[in-house]
Amino acid sequence: MTRVLFVEGKDRAILATFARGLRVPWRLLSSPGQKLWLLESTGAGVEIERVAAVLPGVRAWAFDVVEEHPVD
Repeated sequence: MTRVLFVEGKDRAILATFARGLRVPWRLLSSPGQKLWLLESTGAGVEIERVAAVLPGVRAWAFDVVEEHPVD
């Protein structure tokens, strides 16, 4: 089963530095109006989630993919 990790914070540098150390696919998303950043990482294990959870000023959570529809 695939896990998707989300890490939300207001400091882009913290999220970007963390993301660059990952060995799984990731995307860094921005919501300029809210001054908010969201890191999405596919295939991140529980250990990566634990590391993310202790980063300063962030909130981390993960979901298991239970259904998806690929687009051609």
